Amino acid sequence: MPERPRPRPAETTPPTPAPAKTAPATPAPPVPAQLPPSPSLVDEGFESGTVPVFTRTSAPDVSERAEIEQQLVQRDRMAALGTLSAGVAHEINNPLTYMLVNLEHVLRRLRAACASDDPAFELASAPEGLTGLARSLQHAVDGGNRVRQIVRDLLTFAQGNIEQRGLVDVRGVVESATQMAWHEIRHRARLTRSLAELPPVDANEARLGQVFLNLLVNAAQAIPEGHADRHEVRVATRTDEQGRAVVEIADTGVGIAAEHMPRIFDPFFTTKGESGTGLGLAISHGTVKALGGEIHVKSSPGHGSTFRVILPAAKRWRAATPVSPPEVRARLRQRVLVVDDERLVGEAIARSLSEDNDVEIVTEASEALERIGAGQKYDVVLCDLMMPVMTGMDLYAEIMRTEPKLGGRLIFMTGGAFTPRARAFVESVVNPCLEKPLDMAKLRSLVTRAGAGKD
Repeated sequence: MPERPRPRPAETTPPTPAPAKTAPATPAPPVPAQLPPSPSLVDEGFESGTVPVFTRTSAPDVSERAEIEQQLVQRDRMAALGTLSAGVAHEINNPLTYMLVNLEHVLRRLRAACASDDPAFELASAPEGLTGLARSLQHAVDGGNRVRQIVRDLLTFAQGNIEQRGLVDVRGVVESATQMAWHEIRHRARLTRSLAELPPVDANEARLGQVFLNLLVNAAQAIPEGHADRHEVRVATRTDEQGRAVVEIADTGVGIAAEHMPRIFDPFFTTKGESGTGLGLAISHGTVKALGGEIHVKSSPGHGSTFRVILPAAKRWRAATPVSPPEVRARLRQRVLVVDDERLVGEAIARSLSEDNDVEIVTEASEALERIGAGQKYDVVLCDLMMPVMTGMDLYAEIMRTEPKLGGRLIFMTGGAFTPRARAFVESVVNPCLEKPLDMAKLRSLVTRAGAGKD
């Protein structure tokens, strides 16, 4: 669970973690090495953190050390997600409630119209009229989009591969972490955000999200419950004069006692007793330092704390150059094949695309291959990535062998590329891959573009 030390009476001897609290394969608690303070930050009242360094009496095996560190990171992330699970359920249930209530209302009115001798009159005579029914459907769509965003935020922190790195939108990760921590914050403080654009950094999205989630939950837990109107958690992002991404998370909580400040980044140091693991801040600091960044803190007991994370911009990033608008072409009906083992998903996609396309649905990849092998011509293939028996990856490989041009017009859909093979595949192909729930506007655009490129 993320840690923010809370004040407690000073101890004459620093507490030493008991061996029983660590797994048998885990080495002794690491010895922190003090980072040289940054003069400018120290002048502002910030103190630099310490770096958790794993040491043993004999030289550690590099692979074993990496495995232990990864296990600790996973343990801390799972503890954080466990803390937030009730809040996530609450945040999903609210939009899910008004989404289902609105859909049930519209369905009831449509059934009444279908049973009427004059359906148009029945709909028009409803208390809210057609405008009201359209409004109910819009609210249902809004609720579905909110659930989709919550699920995507959750997936940001539940990725399996926490070592892989790439260009990461720091502001987007901060926003996702804020949404995840909102249920923990809302009962304790107001949330104030001032999020400026940031340069991307070369990082792992899940690990970076874990850093900000730790700091946000710590900020919330440093504030007592009740009187949320009297307290504040403030999140701000900016770019400093060196072009680095800067994220600040501040709270008006109890602050950190002076005697605890030198140890807050020590692994296994906690002031939360049995409810704390003492891993959150240590892991966060290790993650930031591994990215070539810095994490600093200033705190005033009784008045709150501010944590500042500074990350270097990715060297391989270049500002996007404006592109010329695409050539406008007359829209032609595309012949689209939808491959998804969930029949209802395929039918929903077909209904949405059928206004401008001729759509066929199959629930097995082998059936898609049979149709293509029999000479059926398709402009675009929409395929679920993870299916039983034959996956979308297997289908792609076979199409690339027999119909390579069609393989380039295959669009993948996934509820989550959760296996190592699936993640590696998505990263290796140039074909687009949309996450479910689908953004239909984006899917329609991709279908149009894919079909237009068939010549």
